[in-house]
Amino acid sequence: MKILVFSDSHSHPKYIEEAIKIHGGVCDLVIFLGDGIRDIDYVKAKYPSIPFFLVKGNCDMLFSSEYPNYSVIDLEGVRVLITHGHVFGVKGGLERLANATKELGAKYAFFGHTHIPTDTAIEIDGETIHIFNPGSISYGGTYGVVNTSRGVLVLSHGKI
Repeated sequence: MKILVFSDSHSHPKYIEEAIKIHGGVCDLVIFLGDGIRDIDYVKAKYPSIPFFLVKGNCDMLFSSEYPNYSVIDLEGVRVLITHGHVFGVKGGLERLANATKELGAKYAFFGHTHIPTDTAIEIDGETIHIFNPGSISYGGTYGVVNTSRGVLVLSHGKI
């Protein structure tokens, strides 16, 4: 399964479209981590067969009742917390995010907000929590690529 992960498009949906085109217009899922929720309508119209998981960011507050601040999703048996990250204070460190991820029974956290591509692991009580930020599709042209196979996630960054 190929999953593309985007964050922080900030009214530039064509960058998301460009990244999807790099992958031949084909992926199994798009995860959007906030700050540009309205941009996704444009992308969905271009790629109606691709399913989307969305969470809102701090700049998406007009959509406060439509989308959650975070959600836990299942990617081939692997639980992943998806969030923009502002509600977990990620600009001040990743510990709160890692702790919340563990408390929610997830092994991975995907977040945005900082605009900085990140791929790291944090140990909590002997358990490894994987933390991944695709960066900003609009302010750096970066996004995430997740390939899954038999319950294993392989994470990487792409660039338009």
